[in-house]
Amino acid sequence: MEPAPTALEPVPAQAPSGLHVLAAVAAHHGVSLSADGLARQYGLQQQEPSDKLLLRLLTEAGFKAKAATLTWRELMRLGDEFPFIATVGRGRRVVLSGVRKRPGDGVEEIAIVDIVANPGAFTFLTREEFERVWGGQVILVRRRTGALSEDRRFGLGWFLPLFHRERRTMTQVLVASVALVLLGLGIPIFFQIVIDKVLLHEARDTLAVLGLGIIGVVAFEAMMTYLRGTLLLHATTRIDATVARRTFGHLVSLPLPFFETSASGVLVKHMQQPEVIREFMSNKLINALIDMLALFVFVPVLFWYDVRMASLIVAFSLASAAVIFVLLPIFRRALMRLYDAEGQRQSLLVEAIHGMRTVKSLTLEPMLQRVWGARSAEAIQSHYDVAKVSISARALVGLIEKLMVVAIIWVGASLVFAGDLTVGGLVAINMLAGRVSQPVSQLVALVNEFQQTSLSIRMLGEIMNRRPETAGASTGGARPKVKGGLRFEDVTFAYPTSEAKALDGVSFDVPPGTTLGLVGRSGSGKSTITRLIQGLYAPSAGTIRIDGVDIREFDLGHLRRNVGVVLQDSFLFRGSVRENIAVGKPSASLLEVHEAAELAGASEFIERLPQGYDTMLEENAHNLSGGQRQRLAIARALLVQPPILIFDEATSALDPESEAIVQANLSRIAEGRTLIVVSHRLSSLVHCDAICVLDRGEVQAVGPHRDLLRDSALYLSLWNRQNQHLEAAE
Repeated sequence: MEPAPTALEPVPAQAPSGLHVLAAVAAHHGVSLSADGLARQYGLQQQEPSDKLLLRLLTEAGFKAKAATLTWRELMRLGDEFPFIATVGRGRRVVLSGVRKRPGDGVEEIAIVDIVANPGAFTFLTREEFERVWGGQVILVRRRTGALSEDRRFGLGWFLPLFHRERRTMTQVLVASVALVLLGLGIPIFFQIVIDKVLLHEARDTLAVLGLGIIGVVAFEAMMTYLRGTLLLHATTRIDATVARRTFGHLVSLPLPFFETSASGVLVKHMQQPEVIREFMSNKLINALIDMLALFVFVPVLFWYDVRMASLIVAFSLASAAVIFVLLPIFRRALMRLYDAEGQRQSLLVEAIHGMRTVKSLTLEPMLQRVWGARSAEAIQSHYDVAKVSISARALVGLIEKLMVVAIIWVGASLVFAGDLTVGGLVAINMLAGRVSQPVSQLVALVNEFQQTSLSIRMLGEIMNRRPETAGASTGGARPKVKGGLRFEDVTFAYPTSEAKALDGVSFDVPPGTTLGLVGRSGSGKSTITRLIQGLYAPSAGTIRIDGVDIREFDLGHLRRNVGVVLQDSFLFRGSVRENIAVGKPSASLLEVHEAAELAGASEFIERLPQGYDTMLEENAHNLSGGQRQRLAIARALLVQPPILIFDEATSALDPESEAIVQANLSRIAEGRTLIVVSHRLSSLVHCDAICVLDRGEVQAVGPHRDLLRDSALYLSLWNRQNQHLEAAE
């Protein structure tokens, strides 16, 4: 059977075959991934991802992936490993779906799916045909059992798969720890031999040998300590990177209402907790396990020396543990008050920084200082309470440890007098006692640390256990080509924090390419309609359709890429003017950026800036005027050329000259797309194809400007109110 001529035909170099192949393999395992979504999420645009990045993407999607170099014979023996990814030609990726013996002559063939050139079709190639384009590079893919999922509740178990991936490094850490525990016996034994044997017999040669030996032991111990620390650092660094990426990725995937009802400072505090949790698991917990290992070594050694002395040491160690256990509930309550107080203080700090212009204009500094002082006093008092409990615990444990040393010397000396223990044995026991009491205290302190970590888990869990509106690129929604038709069918909606209906039975139809104006008094539902179109909220009842498709069936990323929005207070990022305009399309050329800026009426002031399009903007572009910021936001929306464009009071901050430029270009802006304009200035809507008049969440009238002046009393009233100065002038 001859291979299809299109199977491995040349395709444009920019075709991201790796992402399409990855999505196809993931779909085989029941995981929906979007190649376009992945490209946007990881900023790939049109370049081909490296093998390293593909491995990372597969790992983060819950797969076990491994790059390998295979021969044809090894391919034939893989069996259940199919399907997986192979690199052919000049870096193109294809799916290897299986092997077979060709009907008729029994020649071995490999089944290939070339997602880019010939999607959905199998092509069978013989060994000779395949090896002409294949150098042996493959990426084997298998679904990972116990992979992280959005349905898993956030807790310590959320981190276990991350540590499991570092099992090889952790095994090496364990081996190094065992070696350190055994080496820890060297110094006590050295002292015992020197005191009991060397000093007694003045054996200088033996002392030299023992001295050189213990120097070697100490040097090896230092080397193992360094090795263990380095291995642990490498593992935790990789874990930190993954945790930071996943927690932030989950945060930005949460629905808008979550951010609108959460204090910014509290969210910032919650997002700082992964470091606390990771530190507990990778440092405190591992050290505690190592201490447990030390107990299994040192306690038997103590009992080997003397049962009475060992029992004494264990009793004092348990007394230290009891003190910490008694103080734990008090510490936990103080810690919870501290976290709440710090969250409130940080929330005030974030609000003050973001609203500093309002603070200055209303001279709110004295009031803010009073509130800050009160919240700081509460936080400082909480810090004091936590520190006081910790100091009490340390003082009591320190007292018990000192009493233990006194008891060891007292009882040990009595045993030496009785001839039941040597002086060297007493010194060795005293040294080993610290190796036992310290781990016991640390193990109990681990419970203390766990209280703090569990609080961090609870705080971060308030974010991580929220259901995202979309799993990033992993949505299975529809991604049709959008023409711009929009239809509201009896849509009712109420915000989660309000029982009042923001929209009540709203219905209207917008054909593709139509310019629709939305007018009405404040609170009539104009901005709510635009938010529903973007999928930021879901209607309580009714249906919203784009080109006849219910928007609930859309992939949210695809929907929002096709709905451009310019808000009244659009946010601009720190960076250059060009970067801000091209933020939605980083691959845009300077010519495309300039054309979008010109259409938005921004090119004239950009060219007057010191570095033009390379001028750096401060946070939210505070070094520009409000009108200039708004024109950049309009240019940013125009650059991606969305089929549906929403201006939500987009021209309200513009000066008359800038607004005139935008209005003059409005016909060009609206060309080939559906344009929805929300404005309180009715004069800016007179050229719209239709105007929808809203009042208290209901549609009062829909039609062109002239018809509404005749048929809608509300519209006529709004028009007369805004233009009464013209009538007075006449």
